[in-house]
Amino acid sequence: MKVIINGKEFDIPKGVRFGELSHEIEKAGIEFGCTDGQCGVCVARVIKGMECLNEPSEDEEDTLWRVGAVDEDQRLTCQLVIEKEDCDEIVIESED
Repeated sequence: MKVIINGKEFDIPKGVRFGELSHEIEKAGIEFGCTDGQCGVCVARVIKGMECLNEPSEDEEDTLWRVGAVDEDQRLTCQLVIEKEDCDEIVIESED
């Protein structure tokens, strides 16, 4: 699936957690810390395609709340997983 992060295009397959691709995604300007959803470093806004992504877990929601990311379009990039393939593209922008 085509995923655009800060203007850089990636091909990320369905079912792969973005945290597993952290070294590649960092090239688009997303910073990663723990990659397991505890640190909150990789908060980003999902501009397009939220309906194709997994729902946030309770742990992710707790981390987002703790770091002050309370908007529904904010997610931890490391926790994102594409669950549906019928989207044109997913667009994500970092918070920086």
